Amino acid sequence: MLDDPLEFTGSETLSASAISSGEIVIGIFAPDDENHPVGRALVRGATLAVDQANATGGSDGRPIRLVRRWADDPWGAGSKEVIRLVFEDRAWALIGGPDGASTHVAQQIATKAHIPLIAPVSSDPSLTHTRVPWIFRLPPDDTAQAALLVGEGIAPMKLERIGLLSSTDHDGRTAAAELVATLERAGSPPVFHLEVAPNDIDPADLVARIVAFEPDGLIIRIPRTDLRRVAEDLGAAGLEVPIFLPWIPGLDLRQSPLATPGPVVSVAPFAAPKTCGPYLKLVRAFIERHGEAPTPAAVYGYDAAQILIEAFRSGASGRVELVDRMTKGTPFTGATGTIAWDTGGGNRSATAVLATE
Repeated sequence: MLDDPLEFTGSETLSASAISSGEIVIGIFAPDDENHPVGRALVRGATLAVDQANATGGSDGRPIRLVRRWADDPWGAGSKEVIRLVFEDRAWALIGGPDGASTHVAQQIATKAHIPLIAPVSSDPSLTHTRVPWIFRLPPDDTAQAALLVGEGIAPMKLERIGLLSSTDHDGRTAAAELVATLERAGSPPVFHLEVAPNDIDPADLVARIVAFEPDGLIIRIPRTDLRRVAEDLGAAGLEVPIFLPWIPGLDLRQSPLATPGPVVSVAPFAAPKTCGPYLKLVRAFIERHGEAPTPAAVYGYDAAQILIEAFRSGASGRVELVDRMTKGTPFTGATGTIAWDTGGGNRSATAVLATE
């Protein structure tokens, strides 16, 4: 099934007035405040791409406008905000959201509204395995990350007692499912799998349970704030075992390492290009504007907007043609590297890398 290419042959769902208006609207479903570094990074990256495009004429003289909406409850008020992006703001396409749960909400609405959606952060495999022709995902999915973490991180160390700690939220569940399946295929099922509710963790009790299993390695996929609290208690308990982390957006180990005595092996969603190119140009522009280097989420937000902008500039006159231009416009050279869609809309060029701290 995944070998067969998909084509979007649905009807145009963007109103004639929106198509003929003097501007092109991109909707982004993400928060923009200091308490949500992932959402803020996405907004900053996409905004920079739009501002650069407008500084060079927009799309055939038409300005491009980024409209942001958000609500902290993605399944309730959040879904209404996505609907407003589609039908009130008359967005041509959507970017979002800052995590798997919010992206899933946006995906459900985009699927019914036939509006293109680019997921710049979520690594949920089901986003593109459902093969909706107008849904796209940029980062490597949980399946690829688990294969890398187990095959190139855990296996070479010949560890035999791997424990898994995951959260009960959307991102924790999807990552854990792929990690367990990958470990089992490798002949090393986890000796324990503890699931915890986000923001409701007793680190001391949790660490005592982990230590009791005597693991020689630990995979953790919980929210970044909970991770740091647990890491501190693991360090205090003297558990000197390698810790393996899938990509947790917003977690910056280079700026603030985890307080653990053992090594930390983490997945990075892409390898930053070392030669002068789109990535280094983005870094310079981002630092000039914000005084700091862009995080991976900011770079993906930038690329998501860039892909849409290039599709506009190639002559798309509505959502149907926009999907066609997005599909046929790859491989696309972005700040994250080469972007090319597989037959489900996933970025088949996305290559995760391991980093040891």
